[in-house]
Amino acid sequence: MSQSANSTKIAFDWVEIPAGEFLMGSNPIEPITSYPDESPQHQIDLDEFFISAKPITNAQYEKFVASTGYKKPGHWIGGVVPPKKREHPVTYIDWDDANSFAKWCGAALPSEAQWEKSARGSEGRLFPWGDEEPTKEHANFGNSIGDTTEVGSHKSGASIFGVLDLAGNVWEWTSSIHREYPYNSNDGREDVNTWGARVVRGGNYLSAGKNIRAADRHSIYPTARDIYIGFRVVTKNLSEIKKDCGIDFEWQKIPAGKFLMGSGYTQTDKELPDPEYFGVSKHGANRPADFDNELPQHKLFLDKYQISKTAVTNAQYEIFTKATNYPVPGHWPEGVVTPEIANHPVVYVDWADVQAFCTWVGVVLPTEPQWERAARGKDGRIWPWGNTPPTKELANFGQSDKTGRTKAVGSYPNGASPEGLLDVAGNVWEMIGSAYRPYPYNGSDGREKLDLPEEYVLRGGSFYSPHGRYLRTTARSMNYQFRRRDHIGFRVVQG
Repeated sequence: MSQSANSTKIAFDWVEIPAGEFLMGSNPIEPITSYPDESPQHQIDLDEFFISAKPITNAQYEKFVASTGYKKPGHWIGGVVPPKKREHPVTYIDWDDANSFAKWCGAALPSEAQWEKSARGSEGRLFPWGDEEPTKEHANFGNSIGDTTEVGSHKSGASIFGVLDLAGNVWEWTSSIHREYPYNSNDGREDVNTWGARVVRGGNYLSAGKNIRAADRHSIYPTARDIYIGFRVVTKNLSEIKKDCGIDFEWQKIPAGKFLMGSGYTQTDKELPDPEYFGVSKHGANRPADFDNELPQHKLFLDKYQISKTAVTNAQYEIFTKATNYPVPGHWPEGVVTPEIANHPVVYVDWADVQAFCTWVGVVLPTEPQWERAARGKDGRIWPWGNTPPTKELANFGQSDKTGRTKAVGSYPNGASPEGLLDVAGNVWEMIGSAYRPYPYNGSDGREKLDLPEEYVLRGGSFYSPHGRYLRTTARSMNYQFRRRDHIGFRVVQG
């Protein structure tokens, strides 16, 4: 079947963007709390176990890859560990990857009960080091650095058992499905074959202080891969660890006994975003939504093209998977698109998934200038609707990273762009066909090639975006092609 024939199977609502010039780029211009899923606090009795003192590093994961031929993480450019990140936590690892490593060395992923006891001890600490609010000496958090750091860099953040990096740096996979408390290891949440979002613990380098607490829980579907998700391993018997794996896990013993799991939850009238997210980053890493990666502003001419009015939905993507038997996204319950999510943007898809969809349909991802022109119009507006800051009536943003979700496409008609595009601010970050490179934009410099070993651009912000600056039409984010998350989707162009 031809690509053009396939494109007739999916009803895109195309918006035509006329040819012409436009301006691209910009001119220069928390209290600690708890969450409902941590309640009720309850006592758990665990057997003795041993946990790796630090998250698994790129160098350690490299030994596993070399021994087994297992696929390499997507951010290892050319299949090589980044030279300056050998002792950083390995990332872009999904739940199956982490389990495969653990099985290879004779260990396992920690349950969330094991992880929490390792972090807070038996006396119920708020943070691994105690109840003192976190500082940069304790942990890598709050986007103060803008990247991962070497494991073990924050000695003052150690838990009572001597376990390091349990707060910030990277979220860590656990074995547990995210379910309500009290925790019960026999209710199916530890079944590796049961479908469901798995718990990640510890927060990451972007997290606010309240989200690196020892009791904080977050759920992510197991097919997710991200720049700030890693893992560590546990064992109940050191003799089961394979000696020939060649890895020093620096095991820390967690004694048998009871501990308090979870937190008491008190409803607050309003949770304010952390002030640190209201400005540009406090570092020079040139990361997402930094103003300097939008400079200099420059004029471009674009030919006429058509762009889908909304992001591609689960229902549209399902037409493709059914026609081709392509693997389905991990968040579809038992592999099925339910009515509740049918008109939501498809997420948990990576670059290869999106390119397979586009090839089958006969469309492509927008280039950066195509996306920005469609979002801001020719008058250079800051947000798709104009120059007034976003509100909850204009876009889906500012949701908690605990409970945030996508909404059906087209839910914010008042946030439309000049030509009528919907949801180009918030809901999901949208994949772009352009590699992330400095401005001025130059489409002939190779950045539009689809197989570059570089980060590619994301645009538009998402429901997680904590502040309106992420939703600006000029804001640029980026990620490697292997990333899959619940807040990243795509729309398409033709012509």
